[in-house]
Amino acid sequence: MVGVEFKSVEEAESFYHIYSKIIGFSVRKNQCRKNQAGIVTTRSWCCSNEGFRRTKYIKNPNRVREPRREIRIGCRVMFRVCYSKITKLWVVKEFRANHNHCMVTDMQKHFLRSHRKISAAELEQANLLKKVGMKTSEIWNLFVHQNGGWDKVGCTKKDLYNSLAAGRREVDNLDANTTLTFLQSKLDIDPEFFYAYMVDEESRLTHLFWADGASRFDYELFGDSLAFDSTYKTNRCQMPLVVLVGSNNHGMTCVFGFALIQNETAETYTWVLQKFLECMKDKLSETILTDGCRSMNKAIEDLMPSVVHRTCSWHILNNAIKHVHKEGFVGELRNLIKRYYSVDEFDLRWNKMLLDYNAENNEWAKSLYSSRHQWADTHLRGSYFGGSTATNRCESMNAFLKRFLDEKLPLWRALQHCDHGLAALRYGELGKHAADKLSTPVLKRTSMSEIEEQFASIYTRNMFLEVRNQITRSEKYNVVRHHKLKASDICTIEKYLSKDHPKRKVTFKRIEKEMSCDCYWLETKGIPCRHVFAAMKHLHLSDIPRNIIKNRC
Repeated sequence: MVGVEFKSVEEAESFYHIYSKIIGFSVRKNQCRKNQAGIVTTRSWCCSNEGFRRTKYIKNPNRVREPRREIRIGCRVMFRVCYSKITKLWVVKEFRANHNHCMVTDMQKHFLRSHRKISAAELEQANLLKKVGMKTSEIWNLFVHQNGGWDKVGCTKKDLYNSLAAGRREVDNLDANTTLTFLQSKLDIDPEFFYAYMVDEESRLTHLFWADGASRFDYELFGDSLAFDSTYKTNRCQMPLVVLVGSNNHGMTCVFGFALIQNETAETYTWVLQKFLECMKDKLSETILTDGCRSMNKAIEDLMPSVVHRTCSWHILNNAIKHVHKEGFVGELRNLIKRYYSVDEFDLRWNKMLLDYNAENNEWAKSLYSSRHQWADTHLRGSYFGGSTATNRCESMNAFLKRFLDEKLPLWRALQHCDHGLAALRYGELGKHAADKLSTPVLKRTSMSEIEEQFASIYTRNMFLEVRNQITRSEKYNVVRHHKLKASDICTIEKYLSKDHPKRKVTFKRIEKEMSCDCYWLETKGIPCRHVFAAMKHLHLSDIPRNIIKNRC
């Protein structure tokens, strides 16, 4: 082998790499000598097992972790080439081929370090997949499938993790600055984009709020009801992510804004709501739904005292299981939360429930009763909460976003993935809009076909189906009393063969063409109730009263 010539040092290196892979060992660069002009004249490569590890790395009394496995065991294999000024070629001057260790088998060769490399194309593909929220383990599985096996990828799973980490390490070291630069760049694309942040005494990012132009527009249209909650494990800094949501005219969740916060104190939530109101030009929602967090409650009381505040029913029922250990209590409490009673009847049922389950002296039950105006339908009926009594929209949105987020993400990447999740949500909404334009629901499914057709032309498909369900249910209701006054009609509605079901009064103002029901379903759910349709049929109305169509349809 000594005396063999190569046209370039790269050709010599390529040869030795191919040779080492065939034999079954890994190589690394060894010596490199240059002349006075800085031109390489000698280059050598050796076996990865050459030399010995320094003693200081082995005999360290302060070592906590187990030392890495020994690789360097004194193997003397070497390949050295020198540049010849006469032939202008690279000539092999030294070639040692005898190893002091075993070679790997053919099935193990893809683990050799010098023969593992992720290609530039695959690294670029991996970075693109990371941007859309795919996890590194999922990207690795994709590469395995693409290449036809684990041994054909060209690198190990750990190599892929390291390559992706190395590519973003420089940016991650300036995470806060990169995050703010990312937000500032969005202003160039979206002039309506809004963001605000707070830093501590050491200029570290503590709180961050942002909302794009589409979120601000959605709030202008559908901001009558607001819900927000926080979720964890969405970024490397362990900052809770707050998502502020509502419901649109399809009954789907729409996002009004995001916030990353350092802690969950009342002062922090006050800052979030202040920036939210600043972003939305101080427009207050009519109602707000939270999980009952005391810090949230304090911030809402201070900044939004006029807003009707509801506490999540799921959290209340979950707490009931922990504080009242009586079978059946939760079912009774659920009825008090979700059913509409008169104030007197509610109090009677509450006292009876405490007596039946021996909970008159339960401190949690006393505290719950004192806040009944925040959870009982009796006290909240007539206020619109997007059709929800729980923070299920927030929980669903958090679960949806966590498909794109994980606790290892730097802040700037977490924001990027939030954008991607939001884009996916809006794409689904756009699909609903397109479906409504390109198709029509099957009509004449009820006895009020003319009214049904009018509602189909006004509401989105999802909301129309809910309205039609109320029309269908109205078949079970009859008008048992009709008072005809000078300018209005008052109909008493009763459910057929249901003595326990409460009677409802529907009033129709003939001059104003307005109709209302004392069940307050329209004000609470956003669509007309079955009692209204029963009265319309009795009064032979062919046109929809103007006031039972909400502006958000």
